[in-house]
Amino acid sequence: MEEDRRCAIRWQIALPVRYRGLGKHKEGSCHTQDISTMGARLAMVEKCHPGDRLNMVLDVSGSDSGPVCVEADIVWQKEAGELNEECNYMAGVIFRKIRDCHKNDILDYVSTNFPEIYKRKWWEGIK
Repeated sequence: MEEDRRCAIRWQIALPVRYRGLGKHKEGSCHTQDISTMGARLAMVEKCHPGDRLNMVLDVSGSDSGPVCVEADIVWQKEAGELNEECNYMAGVIFRKIRDCHKNDILDYVSTNFPEIYKRKWWEGIK
């Protein structure tokens, strides 16, 4: 079994995402299945490959600074299966060189809009 390399707490929150492939001219929209300050699991329609790089815009509505723009690498992608009709693939991404202010925007969004999930995860630890 593949070793879990997550190093940040992830919150199971659906967040709208727009993306554009770097080096490949693909554009689309998807949403997060979970998110942390270091990466996310995305529910996607389009097939990508590990190593693909995306420019992403995370819609953290209500954030004073606006949307979070970040570059990310696809770490893995697999078919979503029959149970998930809204997307064809699940993909894990790691954020590249995410600025501290953007990490804070994500934390503020989660703590403001999902306070129970935010608190519960801090007490449970990294999962």
